Amino acid sequence: MTLGKALRAYRARTGVTQYELARKAGISVRTLRDIEHESGGRPQRRSVRKLLDATGLSDAETGAVAVLRIDVLGPLTVHVGEHRVEVGAPMLRRLLGLLTLRANEPVAQSDIVDVLWAENVPSTYRNLIQTYVSRLRRLLGPGGAGTRLLRSGTGYQLVLESTQSDILEFAVRVADAGTLHGTGLLVAAESEYREALSLWRGAVLADLGAEIQQLPVIVALTQRWITVVLSYTDLAFAGGRHQDALPRLRQAAAAEPLHESVNARIIDALAATGQREAAVRLFHEISGRLGELLGVDPGPELRSAYLRCLEPIRPTPGRGGRRPAPEQLPPESPVFLGRDRQLADLDAFLVSALDSHRAARVVVITGSAGVGKTALAIHWAHRVSGRFPDGQLHYDLHGYSNAVPRTAGDALTAFLTGLGVDSDSVPLDVDARAGLLRSLLADREVLLVLDNVTGWEQVLPVLPANARSVVAVTSRNDLSALGLHTDARFVELDVLDEGDAIALLARLSGRRPETPALVELSELCARLPLALKIAAANLAREARGSLEGYVAALRTGNRLAELTVGRTEGVAVQAAFDLSYATLDRDSARLFRLLGLIPSADVSIAALAALAGDTVEGTVQLVERLTENHLVHRRVPDRYQIHDLLRLYADQLCVEVDSEEERSSARRRLADYYLRTAARITEQAYPGMLRFCSLPETGRSAEEGDVAPKDWLAAEHGNLAASVLHTAEQGPQELSWQLTDALRGHLWRNYDVATWSSMAAAALTAAQRAGDKTAEAAMHYSLGAAYRCSGHDPLMARRHLRRAERLFHELDIPAGRAAALDCLGMVLHHAGRSHRAITVLEQSVKLCERTRFAVGQAKALCNLGYVAADLGMTGIAQERLLEALKLSVELDDKHLEALALHNLSRLHHHASRYDDAMDGFRRALSIRTEIGDIEGRAATLRAIGHLSDSAGEATTAQKYWHDALAEFDRIGHPAARDIRSLLRNRGLCSPSRFLCVATI
Repeated sequence: MTLGKALRAYRARTGVTQYELARKAGISVRTLRDIEHESGGRPQRRSVRKLLDATGLSDAETGAVAVLRIDVLGPLTVHVGEHRVEVGAPMLRRLLGLLTLRANEPVAQSDIVDVLWAENVPSTYRNLIQTYVSRLRRLLGPGGAGTRLLRSGTGYQLVLESTQSDILEFAVRVADAGTLHGTGLLVAAESEYREALSLWRGAVLADLGAEIQQLPVIVALTQRWITVVLSYTDLAFAGGRHQDALPRLRQAAAAEPLHESVNARIIDALAATGQREAAVRLFHEISGRLGELLGVDPGPELRSAYLRCLEPIRPTPGRGGRRPAPEQLPPESPVFLGRDRQLADLDAFLVSALDSHRAARVVVITGSAGVGKTALAIHWAHRVSGRFPDGQLHYDLHGYSNAVPRTAGDALTAFLTGLGVDSDSVPLDVDARAGLLRSLLADREVLLVLDNVTGWEQVLPVLPANARSVVAVTSRNDLSALGLHTDARFVELDVLDEGDAIALLARLSGRRPETPALVELSELCARLPLALKIAAANLAREARGSLEGYVAALRTGNRLAELTVGRTEGVAVQAAFDLSYATLDRDSARLFRLLGLIPSADVSIAALAALAGDTVEGTVQLVERLTENHLVHRRVPDRYQIHDLLRLYADQLCVEVDSEEERSSARRRLADYYLRTAARITEQAYPGMLRFCSLPETGRSAEEGDVAPKDWLAAEHGNLAASVLHTAEQGPQELSWQLTDALRGHLWRNYDVATWSSMAAAALTAAQRAGDKTAEAAMHYSLGAAYRCSGHDPLMARRHLRRAERLFHELDIPAGRAAALDCLGMVLHHAGRSHRAITVLEQSVKLCERTRFAVGQAKALCNLGYVAADLGMTGIAQERLLEALKLSVELDDKHLEALALHNLSRLHHHASRYDDAMDGFRRALSIRTEIGDIEGRAATLRAIGHLSDSAGEATTAQKYWHDALAEFDRIGHPAARDIRSLLRNRGLCSPSRFLCVATI
């Protein structure tokens, strides 16, 4: 088992979240995710060690590979896996240190000699170097797989990956930080600089003596380290984190005591953290040393820092004379509807929070762009403002706008000035600002609203320490990590309910809720509050003409372009979506765009993996990022939803960004996944069902794991139907008839006649267009069976079945011909042509016997017995049904066995052999319940009701009829009408009316 799998298994076993484990191990969540999903290259040895310590997992349990790691940023250390390798000999340590410092480049023999001996070079130095190299190779051993100590000219070269040495990792992280810094991602750049600096444990090769520090490569590396310290410091200062930068600055000053840039920043940091006396003292110490050792005065950078620390200290306000309580809440929306459950949840949390003595309570409202997070937060804040007599503060961090993003330090400044602190008295250091805010809130009851937050770290500095103030936060991102630091209640918003969406449109547009077009308009807006308000605004100002005209424009035109107020692009649904999309990394953005190609708003993780052409594990990592940004919603485990407007937006992006070839390939992968999975699952669920259309020769799609076949079919029902309709029109056309053919048993057993008919009709047209006669025959048969099932149009059923029978005959497919004749026989019987039906069914039986098509023979015998019973041919009926029962048992076909038992029991009922009939019906009912045959179960319940009625058990009969009615209603079966009539007027039905029929 790999480390990633072991960690996932550990979390599943213990219930620990990624955030909790990352915090316990002292690593970032991103690092943990990369390790769990085995992405991002080989993990750092330190991270692996921290995770093993936090989980108690052993190397054996994680299958950890023993990888060589040589660290030189401090004393030389060598590890193979988790085991330290002792390199005791000084010469070996020097040689290995030099080769690692210059890893992946040739080191000349002369350079090696200078490091090993400097002076007094022995005459045998060449042999000695070769001996040392040989000893190093043996010492590193087989655990050094992936590394090579190579001969290069007269010297040597040590080949290492970037994760195999701290010096290489430092270079990579610094380069990444520089890239982030250059693109304006300052917080991420600061974090990357900090990680790079954390690799330094002291002076380079500190254990190899002072003289080695004079090596040019070490001197240059040390200067590079100081430059990185300064870059990190500048970013930390910009964020008000002066205290965080001080330890790194002091380390740099220890290495370069007279470095003016380093000391100037130390003075700034000391002054910003309230240590002005220490800052002044340091300046005078440095000035004295510069004059004494170098004979120079402090430079301009050092003098400027000194002058800044001499500026007068601005007093902070006392608590005696408070200003009036701040009331900074923005105006409430004039129309706010719905969200009753969420408001009740927020109110309940507030009551429990104010009644407790816990500190730092936070309500976090999350959801996708335009879902109404800010509207809910402001509405609730106004609603409860009376509970906070010391004021209400509000600050928008601009996390999702074109404005310059704001920081937690900015929010602290705004809150402090809102509470009466003079702007000149606000501390420079963020920690100092946070401390001052906590002091001011210590005995106050204040509601703080932080709008458009992007990360949980923006919230922590503003948290009050008392139990009477509350913070309300809105965000599009996942802020669940806040729960690790404070008492938080998370409220996730979805689109509005249908009733609330229509009511909002009616109120805003001045129309009655009963107006028919408002229902369609709310759905075209995906019931997204932002879209609803934009649509209402356009209607109110008659910008789009009549209501009906506007609805038609949305239905047929560019819906996202229509959902814009005037020419203000910022007041548009698409503008809101753009800002969320811009936060995604490349791979997550690609997956989001591909979501525009899915046939419905609901999709499984396995289908997403097929769409992306990735593994399920890799796709999980990407879709988690989309979920965290609320661009998709996890409905149930492993299934995700995206509302219509976001899907439309994703589709537009996909057309703009991805090539036609890429889109076609993605659609093909998704359709192929649905086909192969449906074929595999229906083979399990309906093993006797005929397949006429062969599967394409393509690679295997992502698996669905241990999902029950009927659960998968129910969950994917809409996607499967939509895939057939799409591929029939857009291609690949063959997938439309292949998928319809594979799903025939499922559609029949679940009595979904409408979906079945539309799929088969679309696939038939595609087959005729493609000139595929086998597919045409299969779809004629499928359509005929669907029409027979519905009972509404026997003429169309006969036409399609006769056409199917002729085509199967021409194509020499006897099993298909037998199936078509069997189904045609039942259509003829129900049309009153029972004697003709007997002839047709006998043809089907003979065809099956001749071709040894046992399943088809058993089905045709069941239907032949059914028709014979209706004609009063009791002997023939019993003979055929007993033959069918025997054959179905031999085939282990439970569906056919239940069918034969049911119709035999009808014969017993007709002959007044009630006990035999009840025994057979109960056996049939048990089987049908077990295999999930809803229509068959309903028919048997109805038949038991009739049998009970015939036996004089009226109460029992009524119970079974009601049970049958519920089952028929569940699948929309027309037989429900007969039962309702029966319940109103008992005794009008003959037992023969409740026989079952079979379809192949």
